[in-house]
Amino acid sequence: MSEGSLPHVPRRLAEDPQERRARRYALAVYLLYGAGFFVGLTFLLGVVLAYVARDQAPPWLATHFTFQIRTFWLSILWCVVGLVSAWLLVGLAFLAWAFILTLGRTIKGLVRLNEDRPIDNPESWSFG
Repeated sequence: MSEGSLPHVPRRLAEDPQERRARRYALAVYLLYGAGFFVGLTFLLGVVLAYVARDQAPPWLATHFTFQIRTFWLSILWCVVGLVSAWLLVGLAFLAWAFILTLGRTIKGLVRLNEDRPIDNPESWSFG
């Protein structure tokens, strides 16, 4: 484990009701992001939930909420860049990157949450 990283939190230690609630919220945000590929409005609901839940979450779960918020804003950034430059055709590559980045970050976050592990670099511009 690198210095400054958060420890693995075994499931049996997650008996705190506040931690269980925060974990459920983190899972809900990832699921809303996944649904967002079919119903775009759920991305917005997910980021609002992440902003609301982040302050009360334990540190290892706060990394997930920060990661989720960052995922939302990165996807917006790359979609805007892609839409603005679509007439050059290079915008299609940016839109594809936004899709891949959002999908990859959502899957990685779900896996890490399922393993009860924090996100190593939640403020990353790539896959964390």
